[in-house]
Order: sequence, then C-alpha cells, then structure tokens
Amino acid sequence: MKNYYLGREEAYIASPQVWSFKYAKDMVNGINICISNMAGGFPFKCGGRVWKDSERLYLCGEWSNNTDEHRFIQECLLSYTSGFGAKRFGKSRFRKFVRPDFADFRLQWMIYCVWQKCKGNEDFRKLLLQIPQDAILIENTTTDKWDSADIWGCENWELENKRANLATVLMERHKDLKRKERDYIINIETNKINDIGVWKGQNNIGKILMLCRDCIREGTEPQIDYDLLRRSNIYILGELLTFENC
Repeated sequence: MKNYYLGREEAYIASPQVWSFKYAKDMVNGINICISNMAGGFPFKCGGRVWKDSERLYLCGEWSNNTDEHRFIQECLLSYTSGFGAKRFGKSRFRKFVRPDFADFRLQWMIYCVWQKCKGNEDFRKLLLQIPQDAILIENTTTDKWDSADIWGCENWELENKRANLATVLMERHKDLKRKERDYIINIETNKINDIGVWKGQNNIGKILMLCRDCIREGTEPQIDYDLLRRSNIYILGELLTFENC
C-alpha cells in the first residue's frame, strides 16, 4: 500500500491525474466526486447514532471534553441542516471553546471519522472505488477563508483563475439557459481544466481519502493511532468513545 504522509506540506504538479474537488456537484471525467466531509447523502452510524455527514462528527471532536458546555456545543452543531452550516456558523460561534489539545489528535480523529463513513455507507465506498486507483485526490481550498484550509487541502491560484475566467465566458454564452442547465455546463467544462499550475498544501483530506480508497480495495483497515485517541478522552454527546472494537 502506498504511504501517505499526513501533516507534511506537498506540491503536486497539476495534471489530468490530479482530481480536485470542492463542491458536492463537482464532475470529473463523468464522475460526481462528492467526497468532501460536508457532502450529504452518505449517512452512517457511529457511537450509537446516525450521522448525516462526516463533517459534523469531526467538528464534535473539537469540543469533546466531558463538560456540559461541550455537550451543548455538540448539540448545537447537530442542529444545523448541513455540515457546511455547522462549520461556517458553529466554528465562528464557539471558536474560543475548542479543546486546547485538539491539534494533537485531529489528524487521527479525521482518519477515524472518514473511515466510519466508509465502513457505514456502501454508496460512499462504491464512489471511492469508481475513482481510478492512480488518481491523486486533492481538496481544492484555494478560495477558502478557513484558518485550516492549507492543512486539509491545497491551493492553485493559476488554475483557479483560469477556471473562473472560463466560467465567466460560459455564463455569458449560455445566459439564455435555465440556471441549473447553465451551472451544469460550467461545472463540466471548468473541471476539464486540470493541467495548469502547482497545487500546494498539506492535503490531509485528500491523503486520507486515498488511504481509505486503498484500504477498501485491499480489504484492510487504515493504521489509526487508537491509543492516542483513547488517551485524548473524546466524549460525543456525553458518551466516552472507547474504540474497543478497533
């Protein structure tokens, strides 16, 4: 199995082998690669409850001490209608209450969250297996304002600007179409631009997805540091995760 070095800055020369993703509607080579944490439609079970997306499970880890305050925050995160809403509004609202040690275990926690979705949702497993084995997955965080954008994804401004310019041309060219039809054409055509510039960032989400894809293909489990997760005492909605069956 290929090694993926989490937490390390990487540079990827843009090419057709690099599949970038950002939105749930993104189409690459005829495949809708809605593989980000915030993508809905792939519910899974973890800790005795059903999660609508892996983003909210991950976010709950940021506020996972055994306190009434953190449980309240977790319940607020789950009240949002989407993972995107929880991240956009919840993180800014509760930022100062994040566990001070979260950075110590966030990478292993992310692997765990994504792997739970892989194990718990057959459609998501099938989607990952549709993506060619040699495709390099990169979360496109070029225009993201999150303070952790360069940790989870990569930026490529040269490519982003080229896509934006083409989108403007296509919008004018197809202005008589219905918005949904026009947006679909723009999505298809802009995602064909994939050989310009260099992607730079840690790309930890992309690496974790590729790791999970490899494990699914090979029938193995990702090497997760469960000892670290146990020592971190992660409470989700009042229950301590023991990782006993891991």
